[in-house]
Amino acid sequence: MAQATDITPTGETGGLPNGAAKQGVLSRIRPEHVIQGLISLIICILILAPVVTILSRSFFVEVTRDTSVVSLQNFVKAFTNDAILDATFNTVIVSIGSTAFAMFFGVALAWLCVRTDMPGKRFMNVFNTIPFYLSPFVGAIAWTYLAAPRAGYLNHLGFEYLGMSNRFFDIYGLLGIMWVQGIFFTPIVYLMTSAALEQMDPALEESSRSCGRGIAATMFKVTLPLATPSILSAVILTFVSSAGEFGVPLTLGTPRHNETLSTMIYEVVNRDTPDYNLAAAMGSILAVVTIACVFLHRWMVLRRSFTTVTGRGYRPSLIKLGGWRWVGLAFNLVFFLIAVFLPLGIMLLQSIQEVWLGSFNPGEVSFANYLHVVNYIPETSAGIKNSLLLAIVGASIGVIVALLIAQTIYRSNLAGRRLVDFITSLPVGIPGVVFSMGVLLIAIRTPFYGALFVLGIAYLARYMPLGQRSVAGVLLTVSRELEEAARSCGAGYFRTLHSVTIPLVKPGLIAAWMLLFVLFLRELPISILLSQSGSEVMSVALLRLLEHATSGETAAYAMIQSGMILAVVILFQFITRAKAEGNVT
Repeated sequence: MAQATDITPTGETGGLPNGAAKQGVLSRIRPEHVIQGLISLIICILILAPVVTILSRSFFVEVTRDTSVVSLQNFVKAFTNDAILDATFNTVIVSIGSTAFAMFFGVALAWLCVRTDMPGKRFMNVFNTIPFYLSPFVGAIAWTYLAAPRAGYLNHLGFEYLGMSNRFFDIYGLLGIMWVQGIFFTPIVYLMTSAALEQMDPALEESSRSCGRGIAATMFKVTLPLATPSILSAVILTFVSSAGEFGVPLTLGTPRHNETLSTMIYEVVNRDTPDYNLAAAMGSILAVVTIACVFLHRWMVLRRSFTTVTGRGYRPSLIKLGGWRWVGLAFNLVFFLIAVFLPLGIMLLQSIQEVWLGSFNPGEVSFANYLHVVNYIPETSAGIKNSLLLAIVGASIGVIVALLIAQTIYRSNLAGRRLVDFITSLPVGIPGVVFSMGVLLIAIRTPFYGALFVLGIAYLARYMPLGQRSVAGVLLTVSRELEEAARSCGAGYFRTLHSVTIPLVKPGLIAAWMLLFVLFLRELPISILLSQSGSEVMSVALLRLLEHATSGETAAYAMIQSGMILAVVILFQFITRAKAEGNVT
């Protein structure tokens, strides 16, 4: 009879007094429910507030300074203004071109490193991911030093030694934007395609080869079609990232008046009389397009079957390329040359020359540029301190929040957890410049506009969802029975979290921390719209140096930022490898 009274229908008390029923409900609410619910609510508000602000402001037109009316005039202007239409066209062309470049390099490199016997794959796998961590903005600056007409180092070498025109290479314009963005987004395609190819049953390719198909036919008819989900994901993510990229079009497009929507939004906001409502309309259009691309991807993938891993065990086998494997290695080395060696090399050479005259002079090596930007320019020294503070503190807070959000979505039974999953997915499809516009419209009417902690909140809302997915990927591999066993032994939520959950998902937490640190340290669109004097970060200071300082000082500061990022990445690789070797032994 006692057991029968415990299984009452929802909403009934089973004859118990109202006070006892309420006490029973409260007893089922655990501390983690309160914490997870509160954190989820805060993060959802931080994400939705800028999005809702952008959408709502796009429907208002200012009649007077203090009066606005609801109107579609901003959208009419956006679809009829020649400059905005040109920027929209440029955005589409650049995004398609950048994605095509990234797909060509990324898929080819993934196939070579995962499915073939190309030599040196262990090192190439590391080298191919380096551009993922470096700032595309820094890459654009480096390519101006390499391929600017007349002053570019490649033009100088071609003119002096090959008799070529000193304007042969011209990095400015739409093609230059596609080239740089394509190079720096290639690792996205490479990583996502590699993951799919590593899980594919080689017997599918072997069956194709046994039917008389060659290596190329098998790759195009079997391998790549089976990797379609990952390739489509990479295409959509690259297209969305290209459409929202700000630093590269600003550096390579603006000097030739080749605006994109992201740089046009920045230009409208920074006019003598800013038109925030028009900028919001352009941001809404860009956000709708990018989010639509994400949903299109989901529809395309979910409507088809792409099963490649079955219950039957298999042993990975590699395609033997024969003499062509050295051609594959040469192709990979060419990518490393243009994506890493040349950009970082020219930045280093420029940074250690007090005066750059178009060629490197070993007798003029000096570190004066580094000393000057660190010690004698207040904006750059403040940028280093502020960026490190935001990156270290923000990444640390971000991984904690990411873990709690991942637990809410995948470990709890809280109502609305699917809604939390949907909302925290939105920033993936919203360009940074659009999201920062929303934060700007909220913060500009408060006394906190320009404060460093506002940048930190914006960073967290924009990028925490990426860290959350890194944590969730590891959390889903851990059986919840381990946590339930700790709870059944009397351990509370915080003790279980500290002693069981965190140690088991530590690789995901470390990876998420590194990812957030890198993103925070190199962030530009949010920073350029929200920072003020005293809250400058490194990317903003670098932009100011590009506008007003010498190329040597700019290169030195860019090398400092890149060095910080690579140091963290190398440390992460060392920790990961040491842990893997420890598990093996």
